[in-house]
Amino acid sequence: MKYKNKNGIELSYQGHKNDTSVQLVKEVLREAIRLGDKNVYSKYPRQGWGKVKEFINENFSLDD
Repeated sequence: MKYKNKNGIELSYQGHKNDTSVQLVKEVLREAIRLGDKNVYSKYPRQGWGKVKEFINENFSLDD
């Protein structure tokens, strides 16, 4: 399911192989997923969510 905001605007990062900004965003998101996957099978899998949340907030300044 693709995310759409309240105005029905959908974000699309398909393609854009030559756009370094898009590639960087994809890389950061892949790393966030990797962090979550890495911790899902640990003794405390919910801690993984905290690490993913912290990583995303830090890289996208979501606390502003």
